[in-house]
Amino acid sequence: MPTGSTAPDFLFLDPLLLAYRLGHVRYEQQREALLAAARAAEDAMSYLYAVENFGIGRNSQLFTFLGQVLSAITYYRSKYPEVLGLWQEGGEPESFLDNIHVPDLVEPVLSPTQHKHFYDAYWWFSNHHQPTGFDARKGRFIGVWSTDPKDNASVVPRFEEYLKHLINHKTQRVRTRFEGFPLDIVMALIQRSFL
Repeated sequence: MPTGSTAPDFLFLDPLLLAYRLGHVRYEQQREALLAAARAAEDAMSYLYAVENFGIGRNSQLFTFLGQVLSAITYYRSKYPEVLGLWQEGGEPESFLDNIHVPDLVEPVLSPTQHKHFYDAYWWFSNHHQPTGFDARKGRFIGVWSTDPKDNASVVPRFEEYLKHLINHKTQRVRTRFEGFPLDIVMALIQRSFL
């Protein structure tokens, strides 16, 4: 998946998140189909056509559920705000750092392998708050991803840069772990939940 593309509108991500969290998505192929459909959609009808084209049968329970969500998105957003990663209007988002909900939030858009690598990357990032300093032995600055300030508006962009660093890492073994990683969608979910 391209990492430079614009993430789908949340109108099309919400059904994916709800379907996964409420147990309507049981197979990896279904998750991939919903993600591909969300990327391809321009409106609700094109989303449902794309879902069908990517292998979700029109007579299936999953297809019916997706149609229900798209026809009553306000209802589902108010009923399941925590499932969608929404925070109460007028309230304050939680801290992004050391937050047990971050790996769960992005689970629906990641394969099991991608989720494991994301989990490792998030906790490494979240637990490295040393000040930036020059490492003479390595010949470079260290601690550049998770330094002060630690407010969400400062930390979230640094986390995105850290993920880009892993995706484009000079070591092939690291790059391979993040091959096909949907960075744009992951960051859109994180930004909606923590900014």
